[in-house]
Amino acid sequence: MDAVPADMVVNATLVAMAVHWNEKSQAIYHVCSSLRNPLNGYVFEDACMDYFSIHPRVLENGKPLQNRRPYLFKRFAYFHAYLILVYKLPLEMLHVVSLLFCGLFSQYYNKHNQRYTFLMLLVKLYAPYAFFKGRFDDTNLTKLRMEVKMVGKDGNIFNFEPKSIDWYSYLLSVHVPAVLKYGCKKKGRE
Repeated sequence: MDAVPADMVVNATLVAMAVHWNEKSQAIYHVCSSLRNPLNGYVFEDACMDYFSIHPRVLENGKPLQNRRPYLFKRFAYFHAYLILVYKLPLEMLHVVSLLFCGLFSQYYNKHNQRYTFLMLLVKLYAPYAFFKGRFDDTNLTKLRMEVKMVGKDGNIFNFEPKSIDWYSYLLSVHVPAVLKYGCKKKGRE
């Protein structure tokens, strides 16, 4: 995956602005990791599993939520087939049974079908990013880093070197906790 911590993108932007502030031409910089230090799906999975082993999520009844390793798919077609076989097919079988029993399970079916439909909307939205195989050229960003070093400016203050990212440590101690704290709504929190 091509991922970059937001602070590195901001750092690269600030350095580019400082270097090019008085120029009329435009420079395009790809702040990316796909060529130098791509985020491996298995590293992402390991970091998440380890985080939730150390900090287990707790259900409303106080019991810890059991974590299972997710399935990683290299192609969207495999992922889509998996969703159909594991979720949609049983859901439609429930629908048929519900029809045979005069709508006995219709509320349950409707609730879960609505969830499945929402899941598929998210899947279609994020699939182009999750299954993207392209690589971005960071030649200009590398030149910018070299230019900053040659001028003698302290490039360490504004780090934007993707090779310096230890993905496992970053995910375990920064990314996952931040997503849980700021990205997930908790009950009673506005």
